[in-house]
Parts: sequence; structure tokens; C-alpha cells
Amino acid sequence: MQYDELTHEQKNQLAGAYLCQLADDGKFAEVMGVDYDALSYGDMADAIDLVPSDVLEQEYGSVCFTEDDFF
Repeated sequence: MQYDELTHEQKNQLAGAYLCQLADDGKFAEVMGVDYDALSYGDMADAIDLVPSDVLEQEYGSVCFTEDDFF
């Protein structure tokens, strides 16, 4: 399935993965405009609200997903 076929929960998982990748790359604070480098539990819980859908679509738009990609 493509990005536009994903459920809200699946997109939330992608948003969380995107935030984790930013943190792993040391870019979280810069990209998200915050003064801390590590993700908080609140950031993960609100991931879909923090990462704009156009950013997710740009990042994952060409990926073909399966149900096994999500938990």
C-alpha cells in the first residue's frame, strides 16, 4: 500500500519513526525548533501533530508498505 492508503495510526507510527530518525541524526532540536535534543514521551504521543503531513508524504511517498511494517 502507498502512503495515501495508510490509516491515521499507521501515519502516526511513521511520524514517530521520522522524529526518532531526526534525534538519531542529531537534527531534532534544529528541525523541530525546540531547545532539547532527545524525544520526550509527549513528542512520541503527539508525533502526528508535530510532523506535517506533507513532510511525511515527501519522506515516505515513494515507499510501498505492507501490514508487517506496522505494529
